[in-house]
Amino acid sequence: MPSEHLIIQAYDGIVLAKITKERVLEAPVINALAEDLAKLVDRYPKISLVLDLADVGYLSSSFIGKLMALFKAVTAVKGRMAVGGVRPSLMPLFQVTRLDKIITFAPDAEQVIQLYKRKPL
Repeated sequence: MPSEHLIIQAYDGIVLAKITKERVLEAPVINALAEDLAKLVDRYPKISLVLDLADVGYLSSSFIGKLMALFKAVTAVKGRMAVGGVRPSLMPLFQVTRLDKIITFAPDAEQVIQLYKRKPL
């Protein structure tokens, strides 16, 4: 059963995972989200994962670590991962951790979905 703060949509070989919680700060929420996202990697071989953070206003640094682990898991199965909809106030978190150099970021998830549709795995 997915986390109450995660909406999953899978179509055309693309998996959209939208986090619906505005504050991703508490360990139980972070761990539940990380666990559910990791299950997607197991469920969908060679995943094209789009993580939608448009509803997220606050992120814990521990969630950034979970995103890095997720990215490594996705690339280990020859998949790809992108993040869409990150608010400008959160981008410095991704820049200081240099995640913006290894993960694709887009203004919104729909742009990533369209890119992935044009260039399937």
